[in-house]
Amino acid sequence: MNMIERGLSEEQRMMRDSCRAFVDDFVTPFIRKNWQREWLMDPDQRLPREILEAADRIGVRTLGVPEEFGGVQLDPATEVQTFAIISEEIARGDSGLADKLVQNWKVSVLLRQFAPKHLQEKWFKRLVAEPQFLMAHCLTEPRGASDRWLPYNVPEAAMQTKAVKTNGGWVINGRKQFISNGYDASLYVVYANTNPKVGMLQGTSSFLVPRETKGFTVARCNETLGCRFMNNGEMVFEDMFVPDDHLLVKDEALGSAGVYFRPGKIIQAAKNLGVGVRAFEATADYVQNY
Repeated sequence: MNMIERGLSEEQRMMRDSCRAFVDDFVTPFIRKNWQREWLMDPDQRLPREILEAADRIGVRTLGVPEEFGGVQLDPATEVQTFAIISEEIARGDSGLADKLVQNWKVSVLLRQFAPKHLQEKWFKRLVAEPQFLMAHCLTEPRGASDRWLPYNVPEAAMQTKAVKTNGGWVINGRKQFISNGYDASLYVVYANTNPKVGMLQGTSSFLVPRETKGFTVARCNETLGCRFMNNGEMVFEDMFVPDDHLLVKDEALGSAGVYFRPGKIIQAAKNLGVGVRAFEATADYVQNY
């Protein structure tokens, strides 16, 4: 057993091996046979249902969902490490597919911590029941995202998407851009300014928004140069009403979202490693056999 193997639990090794088989048996053969499909202009036709259904069968689509709702709950002490291990393996097959699944994992952790129990029950059960169910984290706006986070308060840095309190809930207006899974998600976590008198870190709240919410429009799928099996999207909110219980974190949402952002940095590195591993494997095969 090598040094990396010794650092993994038996559960992690089993999940890694299942993901490796999933990539070798389903993802890589599909990519080889359908490499042009990624460039279809109809985003609904790019990735077939069978790929997510196969991911569902080995349990990697619902990581982070509480076990009580039918998900695959991981050891909290090593959960992020497990996310990274699995992400590396899936990115070895296709980085866009890894992006697609990673959003579900990270948003699940966010909902697990901040969504009220009745909404967890509603949405986690639907996520588990529907293999095509995806979630998205809506932070970035057309003029930027984390590059506008400043250590001091200036109006220019505030979110342009705004939420105003009304009877029984909130009315949200604004736009989000470059959102992973944004084009085809069913459930969104949306960030909006709720206190224009303070800075971005003190005046931004997060809301749970179902796709069918009145006033919510998925404006388009952004055409990207890579990772095109994850459909990046643009969202528009026009007098969109969400009830009070869909407010996840008031004013301090960006600070509380560390449960989403911190693992994201590790998982991103793991995805990049997976791409590098696959490039090495392909190079070694070419040098030795052609």
